[in-house]
Amino acid sequence: MPDIRLRIELLDTDPLVWRRVVVPEQINLHRLHELIQDVMGWADCHLYEFECNGRYYGEPDEWTDRPIALARNAKLTSLAGRAKDGCFHYLYDFGDGWEHRIIVEATGLEETNPCPRLIDGAMACPPEDIGGTGGYAALKAATAGEKDAYGQELLQALGREFAPEALDEEEIAVMLEPFQASFRRLGDTPRKPRSTQAQPLDMEQSLNAQGIHSIKDLMQVLQGEIDKIRQ
Repeated sequence: MPDIRLRIELLDTDPLVWRRVVVPEQINLHRLHELIQDVMGWADCHLYEFECNGRYYGEPDEWTDRPIALARNAKLTSLAGRAKDGCFHYLYDFGDGWEHRIIVEATGLEETNPCPRLIDGAMACPPEDIGGTGGYAALKAATAGEKDAYGQELLQALGREFAPEALDEEEIAVMLEPFQASFRRLGDTPRKPRSTQAQPLDMEQSLNAQGIHSIKDLMQVLQGEIDKIRQ
């Protein structure tokens, strides 16, 4: 299963928020959506869709006013092979409208391990539900000390903690571990030893071993113990 290298850019951000990843070419678009959520830093709590040469892929719903194919049934390798100018688009959160350009940088790469994986990137992902790129610009202005009212309101809601230039590659690596396991490319990676847990006690078997086969027998045993305590 060859690999594909992608560059994912969050449009209309300055400095540009971007990630470069390597993924198996047979990944379907729904799984690619989940991957983008992890490497970018989104929380996967809104609708999404991919667009390539005027064709759309996502999760069809009653509000969709155009034909949209099921993302689970479309493979990345198919889009990569017909993407005009070597790129297609991914839209996340139809309200805030976070538009990403996905550039196909290389195809047919030798299978690598682990995969998928982050290669590099820059800038922190915007927080969810801040009003799109306008809200992101206001938030960055507030973190820089500017007196932007909306930006200050957003910063306050975030506990006055937001670092626009922070990219936590270690956290992303942890998020990608389930993906890597699902593609069965762990190779010689040592497995964590399974914790040894005591087997649950079979209460019925334990009572039978003590000659207790009914509630009446159990009550007699308990009464005997009570009588011993009273003596």
